Amino acid sequence: MIAEIAEHVPASLDAYRGGVAADPGDAGALPLSALRDPAVFDAVLARFSTGLGLDTTDRRALVSYWSQFYFAVLATPALTALLCLGRSLPLAFEATSLACDEAGRPACLLVQPDALAAARASACPAADGLTGLMDDHLRPLIDLCREQCGVAPRVLWGNVAVIFDYVAGELGQESDPAFADVASCLRWPGAGARTGSPLARALCPGASGCARRRVCCLRQRLPGIASCGSLCPLTCGKG
Repeated sequence: MIAEIAEHVPASLDAYRGGVAADPGDAGALPLSALRDPAVFDAVLARFSTGLGLDTTDRRALVSYWSQFYFAVLATPALTALLCLGRSLPLAFEATSLACDEAGRPACLLVQPDALAAARASACPAADGLTGLMDDHLRPLIDLCREQCGVAPRVLWGNVAVIFDYVAGELGQESDPAFADVASCLRWPGAGARTGSPLARALCPGASGCARRRVCCLRQRLPGIASCGSLCPLTCGKG
C-alpha cells in the first residue's frame, strides 16, 4: 500500500486501496514479463481456475475474467494518483511484478521503490498519465493475452473501460480538469471524446442512458459466474 494514495481512496473502493505497492523483494511475486512464457502463463491461469473452482476449457473466457480482477487492482491506485495527486505511478510493464492471493486472483502490483520515489517528485497531467498507462502497461498486457489464448483485444479493453469508468466516477469531480481528461478518454456524455483511445471505443450508452459494453466480456460462458447485468451487450433491449 502507498500511504499517500490510500488516504485519498473512498470507502466504495476500499477493496483495492492497496492495489499497488513498493516491491519488498518477495520471491513470491511474479514479474509480468514472465507471463510471456506459455508455461508460466498457463500455470497462473490454472491456479486462478482451480482457486475459484472454475471447471472450464474456455481459455478466452477465463483470461477475460482473470483480467477483470487484474484491472480492478490496477485502476484504483493508478487513477487515484492521477486524479487526486496529479502524478502517475511507475507501472511500466517490464518493471512491474504481480502478487496473487491464495485463490490465484491478482491482488497487488509491485513496483520498484526507487522508481516510486522518483514518481513522487514528478507532476503529470491526467491525460498524459492515462495515455502512458495505456501504452506502457495495458497494451503490452492485452497483446500478451491475445498471443497466449487468442482473446480479442477489444474484449479486454472493454473490461478496462468498465472498471476505469466506475473508479473515475467514484473519484472525480466534474469541475476538475483532471476528471475531464479521464472523462474524454472514456467518451462520457458531454466530454470531448478522444476518438483514438481504445477506451473511448469500448463503451456505448445503454437504453437507460448508463454505460454498456460494446463487446461481450465472455464471463457468461463460465459455469457459476453471473453475467455483468445491465453492462452486457447481449441483454440490450431486454427486460
